[in-house]
Amino acid sequence: MGTVAAGEALMLSPEAASLVAEIEKDLPHAAKWLTTPHSLLGGNTPQQRLLSNDVESVRNLFESILYIGIS
Repeated sequence: MGTVAAGEALMLSPEAASLVAEIEKDLPHAAKWLTTPHSLLGGNTPQQRLLSNDVESVRNLFESILYIGIS
């Protein structure tokens, strides 16, 4: 599975694609972050959650990283 970085032909909802654009703009290593499993996502990667249309949990984690500083 490739990354959900810009230019990838993955089946993302418009909401998920918009979130990926935000992530790519605000996180220095967005592609790596999107493909790294995270305990707060049940061991899934943000990419896996976005592909299953679980945009809310990825958005919550992303915003926590930006505003609270969790990793």
